[in-house]
Amino acid sequence: FTALLSFAAYNSYSQQDNYSFYHAHEAWEGGINFGVNSFYGDINDNTNKIFPATPFQASFYKDRHFVVGGYFGKRMTPFWTLALDFKFGRVSGKDKTENLAFRTSWNTEVTITNSFDILALCNLTTNWSLYPKIGVGVYAFRSKLWNMNTGDILSTFPGEAIYNTNRNEWMASGYRCAFAMPVMLGVGYRPLPELRVFFETGITWTCTDFLDAHPSTHRNFEGVWNTVIGVSYQFDFRPHYGANPRNTTANDALKDDGVNKKYK
Repeated sequence: FTALLSFAAYNSYSQQDNYSFYHAHEAWEGGINFGVNSFYGDINDNTNKIFPATPFQASFYKDRHFVVGGYFGKRMTPFWTLALDFKFGRVSGKDKTENLAFRTSWNTEVTITNSFDILALCNLTTNWSLYPKIGVGVYAFRSKLWNMNTGDILSTFPGEAIYNTNRNEWMASGYRCAFAMPVMLGVGYRPLPELRVFFETGITWTCTDFLDAHPSTHRNFEGVWNTVIGVSYQFDFRPHYGANPRNTTANDALKDDGVNKKYK
């Protein structure tokens, strides 16, 4: 890691291209993504490890849900992107030891994220990108907990359970927002300068012990792991030069060509 920082510092002096800020109207991006998620917390048969399961384990394919999201942001520099991210998806989990299970409604995650492309930071000329992403925001959810043997609803959060006649099921009466911090790792490729395809995986930590509607200190951690693939498009807004027509930076035709001085 120290060697990587030293290499980046050396390149920052030798090549400044990737360290210059884009203009305000340049390098805006919008993207969409989709994938799967999984829950880590008290009501979960998986252990709390960085990679709790692999595709060669049966638990890898259990209690996963489809997640869809997107983002809109700006590339501040070629290596730094600031964006507003959002995701929608359900979360569920089971604890066979306690015969407990929970499921949420469609949750909403909205965060402000920073991405730092390590390859661009090192001034490497490539269409690939490798970046960590970290952010802060809110996670809105509601969930219910039941006994897997009897099917009885044990608790809902937030509020008391209400019966939804349209879905023929019991659910929580409202939504609750919690502080959220996503930490992800991504890989991207640009087949065109404006077009990027990417893969991201990482966890969103939620500052609550009620995501599974079961307050417990068994693991002291609750979060959602997301793995997504997506596509984004980069574009520029039309530059705004101001209302002063004599602004020499606004119109090259109005620049002083030195003719007046020559014939004075």
